[in-house]
Order: sequence, then structure tokens, then C-alpha cells
Amino acid sequence: MLLGVVVLAAWGQQPRGYRGVGAAGDVFSAERAVGVVREIAQRPHAIGTAEHERVRDYLVEELRGLGAQVEVQAGVGRYPAGIRRDVLGMGRVANIVARMPGRDSTGTVFLTAHYDSVASGPGANDDGVGVGAVVEAVRALRAGGAALRNDVVVLLTDGEEAGLLGAEAFVASGKDGRDVGVVINHEARGAGGPVLLWRTTHPNGALIRAVERAAPHPNTDSLSTTLAGAQTSSNTDFASFEPGGLRVLDWAFAGRSAYYHSPFDDPEHVNLATVQQMGDNTLALAKEFGDKDLTVTEKTDRAFFQLPFGKLVVLPFWVIIALAVATVLGVAWLCRRLRQAGEVTLRGVFGSTATAFVAAPLAAGAVYGLWEAVKAIRPEYRPLFVDPYRPELYYWAILVLSAAVLTAWYVITRRLSGPMAPAAGLLGCLALLGVALAILAPATAHVAVVPAFAATIGLLTASAFPERWRLPVLTVFLLPAAIFLGSATWTVLQTGITTAPFLVAPAVVLLGGLLLLPLAQAWPARRGWTIPSTAFILAVALAAAGLAVDRFDDRHPLTSQLVYALDADHNEARWLSREAPDRWTREFVGDTAPGEDFARLWPTAVSSGHADPAKLSPPTSEIVSDTTESGQRTVHLRLRSMRNATSIALRYDTAPTALRVAGREVTPVPKTGIQFHAPPPEGLDIHLVAPAGPLSLRLVDYTWLPDSGIPSYRKPPADIYFRQDSTGAVFISVPGL
Repeated sequence: MLLGVVVLAAWGQQPRGYRGVGAAGDVFSAERAVGVVREIAQRPHAIGTAEHERVRDYLVEELRGLGAQVEVQAGVGRYPAGIRRDVLGMGRVANIVARMPGRDSTGTVFLTAHYDSVASGPGANDDGVGVGAVVEAVRALRAGGAALRNDVVVLLTDGEEAGLLGAEAFVASGKDGRDVGVVINHEARGAGGPVLLWRTTHPNGALIRAVERAAPHPNTDSLSTTLAGAQTSSNTDFASFEPGGLRVLDWAFAGRSAYYHSPFDDPEHVNLATVQQMGDNTLALAKEFGDKDLTVTEKTDRAFFQLPFGKLVVLPFWVIIALAVATVLGVAWLCRRLRQAGEVTLRGVFGSTATAFVAAPLAAGAVYGLWEAVKAIRPEYRPLFVDPYRPELYYWAILVLSAAVLTAWYVITRRLSGPMAPAAGLLGCLALLGVALAILAPATAHVAVVPAFAATIGLLTASAFPERWRLPVLTVFLLPAAIFLGSATWTVLQTGITTAPFLVAPAVVLLGGLLLLPLAQAWPARRGWTIPSTAFILAVALAAAGLAVDRFDDRHPLTSQLVYALDADHNEARWLSREAPDRWTREFVGDTAPGEDFARLWPTAVSSGHADPAKLSPPTSEIVSDTTESGQRTVHLRLRSMRNATSIALRYDTAPTALRVAGREVTPVPKTGIQFHAPPPEGLDIHLVAPAGPLSLRLVDYTWLPDSGIPSYRKPPADIYFRQDSTGAVFISVPGL
């Protein structure tokens, strides 16, 4: 029964069903939203391309047709301050802003998504689904008739894929003059799976209360939002909105991540059930925030977690802290009673607790080792963004291997300390872990505290019942552990196998260990080792089956990365790659690192090869002015790409003391340069200040490799596609400085 609850909890978060085009006008229809996706995801529409302009014009007319007041806000964006890179990304952006005034506004509800794609794919999911969900939600709001209390603003940002540029430009412009706002952001890092609230701004009490009241599919907990808020490897426009003081709910889906940023991120690979889940949340939250007083805030964070089928439990931190203390006291009382009954010894309890702490990292190491072994056998997996196309067998292998480590620990502990010692030790481990988390990070403590508290009460309570009622009573108190385990396994695996060693494996050991409590007296005494042994064998068999099933073909292509770099100063060219040579790129690159001139501009390249110099026009620089005063040299440059490249970069070995790009002051000055996307055709103006003396500057312009017009370039086979950072680049020194 407990394992059934685990499955039910995991299944309850998965998207199921959708509404068609014939649905009532005032409800969200995934099929209608995907109609927008089909229009904007016909082809890749990266910033700086003609297709990008077509998509922008279509969306402007679509929003105007819904009766919104629409304008295109042009500006210059840059990486948000929280993202530090040696080369700073900047760009010319055009955000689409559509306003629907409220009847008595207290603030603004921003429905946001980005409308640009990467060069390597049409962006149907990332972020066409987000755009479609916003447009369809607005259509449903308008069809409902009644105006909301607050203003609703659709903000479709530009240049997100180039570095969150449009959102940063919007915030830098003053948030459109509105100081009180809530942002509902839409993102994707895959092609399906549940829509997760994976990040919030802080304090999040009022935001989470609104999600609890309104969102039909909350799919979140404060552990995952805390971890997501602390990491920076995967970013969204959230990183631009948060510094501007806006309150943000960051929604995204990440299942089927092999399609992320690929040519098959197309409308045919959009999951309508996922779209429906996203849109239902968007429409419900737009109504919730649209009719509440946005000036009333709650300056506290909350702990929260989800029960099956959309029920979100929200608790103040003091409740979690109180439960953590009560759990420690309860475990101590339980151990005392077990010791008095002669079922455990103090030495056995302490030993079991210590080994339980060790079992979780052992499971993490085993899962990490399994995936490294799979990548050693199938090196094509190494450059993947996240997961293979058919990851399910690998998911099961991870779960079974984690269970194998758990049951091996259980067998050893039982043999050394008796049948009740594993229960006492595991509860002691969770109790101590819960107290530590409650002190250091109370938003994360519920994952240990709630199941451990319930299990402890269950063991203490069951002993008061007649023998035949003890097992059912204990099972009821273990339901929280089963629910938490279900929420912490399959859905987390869908966000990426690379997270499994650190999140899924420890959850299986610690929470799954609680599910073994009903087997304290039923575990086989003589053949107990057959269970972990069989699990280890099964895990290896599942991984082997995954290798056999998951193959690359023209519908499931392998990702590859390649750069053509032309040194226009010396008429020398090289092929470069950030990855080891694969079965396609080995025709261009070998295992040798590039030479110094190329390595300075592509420091992450690990392989290179000779290339024939192509007749590509290098970027040009015009020295508009050059003055020296009081030991400081001020230079005004105008940069142009003569081949209409989609981005242009200024690189230097020694950073100037001050830098202004396209009218924006750049502080702090980046270490090695800037890369500007969608440069204006009339030229990009750059002002820099440096100590008096010679300046050594280089210009580089970049185009998408298949569009670079390189004679020696050959189209890859159908089962290979280029990653979005595959470019054709030309670089040259700036003369006269």
C-alpha cells in the first residue's frame, strides 16, 4: 500500500488531459494556445534575424486583436548583475508590452515569457509554450467580460536566450513606472512533464499563499525553490526581474529535456497536457493577483509542500522548528522504550544512526558512478544538455540502485544490532538532520521533519494497540514518508539525471528507509542478502537496457558543437570545439588545443583542426574620436559587421577603466570584453577610457555556423545537429590605436 501511495504521489503531479478549441471561451484551452505556438515556431527566430522580426510583428497584432494597448519598447539590455562573465553579453532588444488597465488598480500583474529562440531550434517549447499560454490566458480573461481590479501587463521579453537581455532592459528602464508588481514568468527546459514552480522571490509568504488558494497544479515545495534559488547554472528572466524589486513566481517544465534547444523543439513535440497545466495555473493566478490588493504584502517566508492532486500545505517556520524538536524528543523516548524492552542497545542505536548518515552519500556515489559508467560506454551522452531521448530505463535504474544501497544498509544493520535498530537509527538520523536544517535552512527542513515526526508517533502509537491493529496503525503514520518519497523521485528525475545523485538517491535511502519499518519482524533472516543483491543486478540490467533502447537517429539526433574561426590579420583559419571530437566533428578537429591567438578568444576550446581561410569580410571599426587628457585616453569607436552578423564583440587583454556601450554605462567593466547581439546596421558606438598609451583591441563577429557561407562547411548528417553556440566567426585587430 505504501509503495502504491509513492506511485500515486508521483503520478498526481504529471499532466493529464487538455481542452480543445471547442472549449468555453472563458477557460484556458491548450489547443488554442498551441495555435499561437505553431505560428511563432515555424523556424528558429534568434535575436537579430529576419524571422525574429516576423514573430514580433505577429505577436503585436495578436495582442492588439485582443483589445490590449500594445507597444514595442526598444532598448539595450545586458547580463543581469548577478551573472558574472569575463565577456559581458549585451544586445539591442524590442520587448512587447501589452496593457489592460484595471478598474481600481493597486499594482500590476505581469504575465511574462520570452519570444526569441536559439539559432539551433524553432523554440516551440522554449519559450513558445510560455508565449502561447500568456496569449491564451489573456484571451480567456477578455472573454470572461469583467475587468480585474489591477492592471494586467503582458510582457514578452526579447533576447532571453542571449543572456536575459530584454528583461534586464525592462527593469533598468524603471519597470514601466510601476513600483508594485507581481510577475508570473513562464519557461521551459524540455518538451513535457509537470509544470513546476521552481523559484520565487523572497519573502515569499504572500506569493505562496496565493498559489495555495488559486493554482490548480502547484507542483512545488520550499526545498526545491530554495535549492533553485541558490544555483545559477540554469537561469531565466527571473534573474533580471528579482534585482528590480518585482515579486516573481518562476514556472517551468523540464521533462523530455533532450529536445531542449534542438531542431525538434517544434510544435509536433509540444505536450498539450503540459500546456494545459501551465495555462490553468496562469489564468487562475492572473485572476487571484488581479483582484487582490497588491500593496498588502507578507514579509515572511514559508515552508510548503504538496500533497497528491494539487493540495499545497503552507506552514510558518515555527511549526517546522517545533516539529523538529518534538521529533528529537519522540525518538529519544522511543529508543528508551525499545531499550527497556530489550529490543535495542544504545551502542546499536548510535551505530545505526551513524551508518544511516553514511548510507545516503553512498547511494549518491553509486548513482553518480552508474551514470559516469553509462557515459563512458556511450560518450555521445557527454555533450547532452540534460537527459537522453529515452531516459525512463535509466530513471528506473537509478531508483533501483538507490534501493539496493538502502536494503544493503538495512541487512547489515539488522545483522549487527537486531531488527529494531535500523528503525531507531534511521529515525535518529532524520531527527538530527531535521534539527540541523530547521536551524540553518528552515524552508528545507520539512522533507526530513514531517515524515520522521509522523513515523515516530506511529511507532509509539502502534504499541498501544492490540497486535492485529499495530501494522495498520503504523502504515497510516508512514503515509507522509510515502507521499514525500513520491514527490521527490520521478518528478525530480524528469528535471535531469545529473541531479539524481544529490536529490533522488538520498531521498530513496532516508524516506524509503521509513517504508521498511513494517518489515521489522518480517524481513527474511537467512536470505536477506538476496534482496539488495537482486536489486544491484536489476539496476545494471536496466542501465544496459537503456543503452540498448536509446539510440541516435534522424528523429533523435546527436548534439554537436563546432566553430569556424578566421583570423583576418593573418588569413589563418581553424575549426574549434568545446567538446572532444565526435563521429562527425572528428572530420574537422583533433584532440589538440588551439594556438594562442585562437585560445585567447575561445578559452574553453579543447579540440581544433586546420581550416581553409574563407573570403569573409571582417568587422570594421571607425575611430570617431581619440583624445588624451590628464593621463587618460578616451576613445569613441563605431563597430560594424560587414556581413550582417547577428553579434559583434570587442575584446581586450587589459580592461579599460570605464566603458559605455550603445549609450549604457557598463559597470563593473568586464574582464575581457563585451559581445553585443543584434548590432544596429548603422554601427555600434563604444566609448572607453584607459590609461594613456597604446590600446590592443580585437573585433569578432559571429553568425550561426550553417548560415556563415563558409565554402568548406558541410551540412551534418540527419542524425547530428549543431548546438546554438556553433558559429562562424571572423576576428581582426583594431588598427590605429
